Amino acid sequence: YAEFLKVCETLENHYHDMQDMEFTVENKKLYMLQCRNGKRTAPAALKIACDLVDEGHKTPEEAVAMIDPRNLDTLLHPQFDAAALK
Repeated sequence: YAEFLKVCETLENHYHDMQDMEFTVENKKLYMLQCRNGKRTAPAALKIACDLVDEGHKTPEEAVAMIDPRNLDTLLHPQFDAAALK
């Protein structure tokens, strides 16, 4: 587990973004299969961008640039739980 955490930290530091990682463990050996920048909802993207600034990985300007402009509508307007509307 400690090795996995170290690899996660290394990849996130390298890519300066949250990573979606695929891995396997065989005979007690960790194999990283692939990684990519993780997909996220608009609120999650905002939280992650703020966390990356707080952790010193991004400047505030870089964090703002991470937010997809198409997600601004979601962040700026209230939303209702579809199940609650039924």
